[in-house]
Amino acid sequence: MSKHIKKIGIINRSILPDVEENETGLIKLVSAEEQWLSQKGQDAALTGLFKELLKDNRFQSVQILDSVPKGLLKFDSGQDSISWPSIDKICQAYNVDAIFSMSYFDAETTFSIKKTSMLQPNLMRVKVKVPAQEITLETLIENGWKIYYPKSKEIIDEFVFNDQIVSKGKGANPLEAYRAIEGRKDSLVEQSMSTGSNYGLRLLPFENSVNRVYFARGSNNLDLADKLLENGDWLGASQLWVMELDSPNPRVAGRACYNMAVMNEINGNLKKATEWASRSHSDYDNKKALKYLGVLKNRTTQDQVLEQQVSRY
Repeated sequence: MSKHIKKIGIINRSILPDVEENETGLIKLVSAEEQWLSQKGQDAALTGLFKELLKDNRFQSVQILDSVPKGLLKFDSGQDSISWPSIDKICQAYNVDAIFSMSYFDAETTFSIKKTSMLQPNLMRVKVKVPAQEITLETLIENGWKIYYPKSKEIIDEFVFNDQIVSKGKGANPLEAYRAIEGRKDSLVEQSMSTGSNYGLRLLPFENSVNRVYFARGSNNLDLADKLLENGDWLGASQLWVMELDSPNPRVAGRACYNMAVMNEINGNLKKATEWASRSHSDYDNKKALKYLGVLKNRTTQDQVLEQQVSRY
């Protein structure tokens, strides 16, 4: 995210599905529920995103823009995105720096019916097994998001969530089985809100803790360095490791090189860490150093990608 993005506008340019006029019975009920879910689901997803972005201290203001003229929300001709002139007009009208757009929200339900049995009280109030129908509803929720940044005329992020909810009910006939399903609407709306919330969480900066191992045995100095590290004395430990870099024992020297790589990574110097890990492997055939080299190269690549992304803004 560009550091210049301070004011956020959230829009909904998804379209509600139509209910077919000629549908009847169970199909009509399911279609009507899809229509209801699409409306409530869209609102829930927008609310979920709104709440998460409010927690992000990078932004000065976050607002849901629910009064944008529909003409500005149309996709550009031959494209699957809103035109930049429209985005510019929206940003200027509502004084925002970027637009978070719900590109689409689809809830598609399929159902199946099978014969089964269920317990039902008879006239004597004794539960007996009777023939029944079981209905299974499988609803796929697909929710797409885009972030438009007019300053650079870029869609700086695009993401799609896919979730599936399965519901079952039993009854004397398919309609009764359908009506016997409990809590389905609430579950679907909660899941929809989670898609918006998760998208907001995806954009939040976060700290990621990783574990690193170091060699604590092999010589008196390695053993003493381990004791210093128990008290957080990395400087003292590194001074002892340096003393072992020229050890006549290649196993100890390789371990000292490896430990120096760990210390340099902790200090944020990935280049030096890679050099020490490479030396540990190439000069002393330390097998663990080869695996560690892969970790360091991956981190270096990630840092390069991050630097490229940040420099674009």
